[in-house]
Amino acid sequence: MKPIIAIIFLILLITSSLFALNIITTINPYYLLLKEITAETDNVTLLIEPGQNPHIYSPNMEDIRKLSSADLIVANGFELESFLTEKLDWLERSGKRVIFVSSYVDKVLRSSSDSTPNEDHINPHIWLGISLLTKYIIPGLTKDLMKIEPSKANLYTENAEKLIDNLKEIYKNLSEYFLPFAGKKILMSHPSFYYFFRDFGIGTVSLFEGHGDEPTISELKDIIKAAKSGEYIAAFGEYQQNNKSIEIVVREAGIAKSELDPLGIGRKDFKDFLNWNITRIMEVINVH
Repeated sequence: MKPIIAIIFLILLITSSLFALNIITTINPYYLLLKEITAETDNVTLLIEPGQNPHIYSPNMEDIRKLSSADLIVANGFELESFLTEKLDWLERSGKRVIFVSSYVDKVLRSSSDSTPNEDHINPHIWLGISLLTKYIIPGLTKDLMKIEPSKANLYTENAEKLIDNLKEIYKNLSEYFLPFAGKKILMSHPSFYYFFRDFGIGTVSLFEGHGDEPTISELKDIIKAAKSGEYIAAFGEYQQNNKSIEIVVREAGIAKSELDPLGIGRKDFKDFLNWNITRIMEVINVH
């Protein structure tokens, strides 16, 4: 009986050493990514529901309590969560572990055409760039998780590699599909899918950048004129945004249009989230 007792004791000892982190992510895409990387051995919860717009989300007292009690907070950065930034900065200065995913890609984006020396703003929708995910974001999240909980390093690494392999396969298939459309332009209500389309050499033109900066009547007329001349192969609104302006362009110019979801309402995992949007993109582009 003694060997059996010793084995049971060893199993209990190993199990107890695997500490379950309490992780809060600000937006759903990182919630989905971390659920897969951690294989749910950590407690991952979501702060901003995917049906809400993180650009204008303001935390309540319950949100602040949740953030304060977390072992780790994962936020996007690049001013995506503008009404949360002050609180997150305060928590970080107070010793709370806060990961801004923007830190993984900041240098590479600032050295590219995504910013200029006179412009600090960078498009914050980095989770939709497959190349950014596989090269920087997923490896960065995995490395930081391993620093915090080294006992699960193998688990994190194995799951991250599977996730990256799946995304690389999607990227390969899309590269072939989008090849005939390289150099073309797509009209967007909001620039969430900028990095996604950029990966395949497709340009995007957005009707507005942030909240409250919808185009003027004069600007809309110019966009409608460009759309009628065949400048755009498709148009896309977004579930979390005001799509009134893009509806006007579509109605006047007669171009194919659908709505995308940059945050993944009701999606079971990150692959499901990407594929849902890819299906809608292909449906509209195929019409063209």
